[in-house]
Amino acid sequence: MIAAVLNDMPYRYNAVVELIRKRVDAGTLKVGDRLPSIRQLSQLTGFSTVTIHHGYELLESRGYCTARPRSGYYLTRISSELGDFAQHAENPADPISIGDFPQSLLLSWQNRTLDSFGAPHPSGDLFDCAELDRVMRRILRRGKLPAKEAVLGDIDLRLQIARRAAQRGIFTRYQDIIITGSAMQSLDLCLDALTDSGDIVLVESPSYFPALSRIKHRNLRVIEIYSHPRTGVDPDQFEYLVKNNKIRVALLMANNHFPTGITYGEEGMKRVVAAAHKNNVTIIENDMLGDLSYGIRNPASLKKFDSSETVLQFSSFECSLAPEYGLGWVIAGKHAQPILAASYLGGYGINDARMQQALAEYLMSHSQDRHLRRIRDTLASRMERGLQLLAKRLPAGCSISRPNGGCMCWIHAPQGFKSFSAAKALHKQRVSILPGPVFSAAARSFENSFALNFSFPWTATNEAKIGKIADFVAEITIG
Repeated sequence: MIAAVLNDMPYRYNAVVELIRKRVDAGTLKVGDRLPSIRQLSQLTGFSTVTIHHGYELLESRGYCTARPRSGYYLTRISSELGDFAQHAENPADPISIGDFPQSLLLSWQNRTLDSFGAPHPSGDLFDCAELDRVMRRILRRGKLPAKEAVLGDIDLRLQIARRAAQRGIFTRYQDIIITGSAMQSLDLCLDALTDSGDIVLVESPSYFPALSRIKHRNLRVIEIYSHPRTGVDPDQFEYLVKNNKIRVALLMANNHFPTGITYGEEGMKRVVAAAHKNNVTIIENDMLGDLSYGIRNPASLKKFDSSETVLQFSSFECSLAPEYGLGWVIAGKHAQPILAASYLGGYGINDARMQQALAEYLMSHSQDRHLRRIRDTLASRMERGLQLLAKRLPAGCSISRPNGGCMCWIHAPQGFKSFSAAKALHKQRVSILPGPVFSAAARSFENSFALNFSFPWTATNEAKIGKIADFVAEITIG
């Protein structure tokens, strides 16, 4: 259904490019000039601001314009090639889904056996759960757990989560935190509690793709907001969309965004939260990678700037402690009761009380900061090496994001490169990438973009794989 709503978008992206080309031909736009604002061009053409953003993205990916924070897009060069973009989509494509991936690749995701760039999860060697295992064994030897109120989850564990949140400027009561089985279960409960079939959800584009499948299965309608690979979501565009559409919730990942790796600026975070509150839109903030910022101990988040319970924040221990202990939680506030009702009606019972107690005891007796510092330093080093290799090997015309944290990097290849076809072809050579279209609800978005996971150790084999990816990009785009 999502694809049916959005499948005419590629035609409109090209219409935006064609309109800019005509202004260049007429001499009304010169190098260095500011392009019409997103809002101005939307009013002029009747296209949505998301469509205008994607059209400008096409121009930027070819180097014809550049975005300046809080200023807009500027024309950087003129060439006859500007008219080479097709005025109409060449061959309408079917929506791309996770089910279109090779089965062996999907199984490697599930079993966490993939050891290179197409994995959607951080490398397992980052995590050392030996001490957690010892705590768990000690708890199991005790036998039966003492009786505790378990509706929201282990009290001690919720206290530890609340204390950790306070270090990042989020002051919440432990009674407002709900423990879940995973981060994605947290998202499921938020969506079930706050939305009904047919409601409109605002999502980033590109976006954390496992969340998109959750939205699709609930028969929710989607409006996309472009998340720039350098600056993230534009607060002006966010305010425009929530003001002019009946949006129920907005799903955002402001910290170490997956897949671009960037973090919104704090002023932008404040403005987004204020616009959501003003227009009665609830933000569901995905903070799964929030603790993995490079060089920043306690990074800000949307929830930090929320004084009116506009933001629901969910996360898990999967990427901050260990996947094996990846319980999740929601900072639910006033939404706790509907989320608990959704949990009961959905059959989500708390059956991991011993794991919750193990996590609580571990956090009370060990320094999570020391553990996180080691993970962050390793991730930062591996990301820097990956960016160096990309800069050296990728052909001209490619653009690369500059991640602030997490494990993902986002690449725009020149037009002509089809990342989904490339992903299938490279998989046969035992090389994996994450193709751009899976990060968007629109069928043909980000066809020439892809993401790489740089959390894995840099071996000679992995460095050689970067060369294969770069050669593949060059061969397709040049040929």
